[in-house]
Amino acid sequence: MASKLERAVAIYRSLGYEETTYDNILSLGIGTKEEQGIARDGLKSGEWVQIKQLSENSYGFAPVIDVDLKKLAVFAVRIGVEAKRAANVIGRGDEISLQAIMDRGENFAIHFISAAESGNRRAWEHSLSVLGMLCLKLLHRMNLPIQESVEYMKDWAAASSVILLGAKKDYLFDDSFTLEKEEILRRFLEHIEKGISLNMPATGPFPDLLFFGVENHLLSKEAAKEYIFDALYIAKRPGDRKAWAELLDKLGCVEKDFTDRAENLIPLLGLGESPLIERFAPALIENISEELLYPVLISCTSAKVKKTKKMLLNAVLKREKPKSANDFAEWLSLYLQDEDKSIAALAEKFALSWGIALEQEESTKELRGLWRESPELWEVPRFSLGEGTAESLTDMVALLSERKECVEDLLFEQFLALANHIAYKNPEEAKMSLLGIPNSDSGTLWTLGRWARGIETKPVEESRQRFWQGEKEIVKIEYRELLTMRRENLFRTMGQWPCLLSTPSFEDLSISVEDLLERLSLYRAEKFSYVSEPDLQLALTRLDMETFSQEDISKCKEERSKCVEKLQELDLKIQLPSGEFLQDEEGKDILLGELIAAYLQDPYVEPVFFPGETPYWKVELKMPESLKALPYRLSYSHNALFSIFPNWGDYSLTAVHRDFEVYHGQGIILRQLARRRKPLSKGALMNWIAVFGKLSDENAEEALKANREAWERGLLLPGLADISYLDWSGGELSNLANLAVAMDFMANEGMLSLVWKAACDILEQSLKMPRILAGTAEIVKLLRDYLDEVILAVEKKLAPKEALEMKAIRTLTGKSGSSKAVSYAKEILEKLESLEIECIKSTDNIGFREKSNLKDGASLKDSAALKDGAALNDNRSPRENQGNIKNTSTSNIIASVETPADFEKVWLPLPEGKALLEDHVTFRVKGLELRKNEKVFQFDLDLPEDSDCSYQVVIAGWLYGLAHEGQVSGKKLDRNGKMIEEENEVWLHYDNEKGKIVVSEFRNWRGGNKAPLEGEATPYSKLFLSFAVALLAQDGDSIYGAKSLFKELVQSGTLSLKIVREITRLLLSYEEISPAKLVRIVEKESELLSICWGMLWECIKDAGAKTAEGGKPPLWINRILDICIYYGAYLREAAKRGTISKEDALWPGLLEIVNCGAKSTAVKKARELAEILGIG
Repeated sequence: MASKLERAVAIYRSLGYEETTYDNILSLGIGTKEEQGIARDGLKSGEWVQIKQLSENSYGFAPVIDVDLKKLAVFAVRIGVEAKRAANVIGRGDEISLQAIMDRGENFAIHFISAAESGNRRAWEHSLSVLGMLCLKLLHRMNLPIQESVEYMKDWAAASSVILLGAKKDYLFDDSFTLEKEEILRRFLEHIEKGISLNMPATGPFPDLLFFGVENHLLSKEAAKEYIFDALYIAKRPGDRKAWAELLDKLGCVEKDFTDRAENLIPLLGLGESPLIERFAPALIENISEELLYPVLISCTSAKVKKTKKMLLNAVLKREKPKSANDFAEWLSLYLQDEDKSIAALAEKFALSWGIALEQEESTKELRGLWRESPELWEVPRFSLGEGTAESLTDMVALLSERKECVEDLLFEQFLALANHIAYKNPEEAKMSLLGIPNSDSGTLWTLGRWARGIETKPVEESRQRFWQGEKEIVKIEYRELLTMRRENLFRTMGQWPCLLSTPSFEDLSISVEDLLERLSLYRAEKFSYVSEPDLQLALTRLDMETFSQEDISKCKEERSKCVEKLQELDLKIQLPSGEFLQDEEGKDILLGELIAAYLQDPYVEPVFFPGETPYWKVELKMPESLKALPYRLSYSHNALFSIFPNWGDYSLTAVHRDFEVYHGQGIILRQLARRRKPLSKGALMNWIAVFGKLSDENAEEALKANREAWERGLLLPGLADISYLDWSGGELSNLANLAVAMDFMANEGMLSLVWKAACDILEQSLKMPRILAGTAEIVKLLRDYLDEVILAVEKKLAPKEALEMKAIRTLTGKSGSSKAVSYAKEILEKLESLEIECIKSTDNIGFREKSNLKDGASLKDSAALKDGAALNDNRSPRENQGNIKNTSTSNIIASVETPADFEKVWLPLPEGKALLEDHVTFRVKGLELRKNEKVFQFDLDLPEDSDCSYQVVIAGWLYGLAHEGQVSGKKLDRNGKMIEEENEVWLHYDNEKGKIVVSEFRNWRGGNKAPLEGEATPYSKLFLSFAVALLAQDGDSIYGAKSLFKELVQSGTLSLKIVREITRLLLSYEEISPAKLVRIVEKESELLSICWGMLWECIKDAGAKTAEGGKPPLWINRILDICIYYGAYLREAAKRGTISKEDALWPGLLEIVNCGAKSTAVKKARELAEILGIG
């Protein structure tokens, strides 16, 4: 029997659509009413394309049915599918689809625009969406009301910027299907007003269009000012506020424009954003009334930048002394106490100018005793249902319905257990209690709401993937996630179970073996013959196997045999969500008792979590043999493992992390983890601390409660947090300024002992990097601010003396320069030296973290190994295997350069290199400032056979053409540099048959159109490989694509070591390309060292030649040397193994820098590198 889609297609064909040209299909009929109904039923839903293997190495979309889908979409619109469906099946807009939609009437068109614009199908934030032009033409052609949609307005701004402002067209802009300029101008002001009311982003073209309106007298300058101020007041993003402020300047606003709106601007000044304060504050301070001056100044104390603070003080100095000058003393004291001496001095000058009498505050601050002993570990309470009434169930519904994310915590488990308990005894009472569940098409409790309303719900089906292996069709089942399947299955079958096996025994969500056996006995007593598989699985993962193994199994053999006998008596079967029973390979039912008995001897075992190696975004957990017959439901449970394995450590706690994205469940999860039986493990504790750097309003209350509870319950242990686990990703530490805020919060809460060692470790780690990490100054400031508290703790013997050893601080003070980090370090060292605290040698003493966290003597063994000079054969990162280098910028004494234990992990073998395709193209490079502090490269190409012209190429943002098609777009220039055919871009690619770069007016030169290129990418010649390497040094978003492309080319052998060196030599000849930025990729991507050393080598050789010629090293060489010192041990080992040849191991150019007479940091670094490498 034919499917609905096939029947619809048969009608489509019978009406002649497939053989009629696309331009003429609107002249065809749409069939009888009956045919329209059949066709509409087949086309109203379902997929028309599927992912298929197109060739040996490529996959793509292929039609499910063999017809022209473009024509079929128009047919679907004409026979009456809904607007949302029409928006899903129309691929691109054109006059035919436009007319088909218009024929459906105004109401349909409005709904179509709403549906099309809700999809947000656009390549970049401010580019034209896929159906954007179609929506614009519909609205203007039919004179429809403007949608209350930011997405629609983005499309209007994107199209209008091209048509009115001459902005660059993106690939979705089709010249044959576009608005006319007159159409835009006719409703221009209406769109501007709508954009302002919708809080349109100001980082796109919308502000430029508003300014265009003023320049072309479409609206007055005063009206534009009102619009902009209105937008400024409601803007939510700092970038938008900055853009609106800049537009006010462009309009020529004067002081009166600001003073007249002073009261509205004061809240904006309080945001602490420098662009706003610097633009508005001086004008207000110098001109507003004395009555408003103080509120303005108080708002401006939010300023964080030194330059901004000075600007404010200088602006106040320009005013005459007010009558009540002493009223400003409290405000001024904030600047007098500023850490920057120049700001404090300016504040003193101001105090003298206005004659403000300032009270001298005592310099000593009262110590609060913030280093406190960790409370004793609590005893976890037993799980209970609370009041256990229908009314309390209704209350729980209200609480859970407010949640934006489903979290299986204590409250959820109480709700689930109570709902089932009441429903099993009295289903109608339970249904009445659950009628408050919102009747929407989404939400955690939706299925349970349908059960309460008596609406039947189909079982959740497992996902099945079908694919062909030769002539055999393979069906692969991808099982649903454990918590989701348990929840949905129980909601659908609510009241059918005497109890839930997965209900916790304790508030930490763990289950005792004894409780599980009691529940199973209840099943037998109630004459049940089976249990629910997802419910059983969760019960098993929550079993407290640690307590069971320590207590139950250690009991006498008689009691253990009773336990086994009990299990063997359990002849219950296991029902899958599909309704089938779990069977073995022979088709026999698997009995519950045997499965549990086997599991108690062969349970899940927690894997060790290795930062940077263990994935934190997915679960790779081996299922025990005892459970191999059960569906594996953990693949996508990484953020829920804390609820599935409540007794585990770091592996199950990766849900503890900073709120970098929308994280609705963060606070609830932390509250649940504050009910654990065991203290947080070292990785979880580190990330727990980091959470408090930036809490969302939504999560703050719950998270703060969780922190207090976890501390009071003894779950947060001093000195345990391990910085290598920060963000769970391994690699370079990031967002340290944010982390310093979090540590400051914890210290103020009396938890200084949790963060002190971690802060010291971060500084030590930062000093080992090629460059000090961003945010290090904030970490050192934290150490300075709480040093007195630690000294007090040491004196009271609450903290060990090692807490004041602080070797990294002593190293930092030896660095040159006057950075904040160095200044703070000098303050710390001065205080330590004044106290004459005896430094404790780390090789003779165990640090205080190890004292509190020794396990099986591991730390003692490591300490002994280090003392004897042995190398640890472990998984340490490159930064831990550099040899004992005192300081990469100040020391030239190398104690030892040991063989890196992980050399093979870092220095990866390279694939066999491919031959370089020469294209004989020459080019020039020019730097263009795309945005402030964002420079991109403009390549001017000279092709050998095009002597009368050149081609200008700029590759910014998305690198799709270069990365996936092997081609780039450009503009054709004459020999005078003037654009030829300015409106039309050309596409350049390497033609393998012709052996040269060829130019086409079409992007898809294979198909003769402007669509993306069909077929495989063209090969990379030398020019395109030069682009790929050069883009590593370009600013902006393209760096992400450039890194990915570089890695792919290396892995495929297209970029061999020889080719990389040749291209590096070429790029070093262009002043616009920074060598320091060119090689920065290897700072964080250590696996690229085996190829990037060639880039470093070429840079040092070039710098040596420049040093010999000019008498001093180029400025950019410092970063190159830092990276080489960082990887020095690896470079030396590579030379020792012959991976770097004897000639290259001499690093020509290095001794030229060492021996030059210049007083330069680069000379010191070069000398240090030479000693590491054993040169000279």
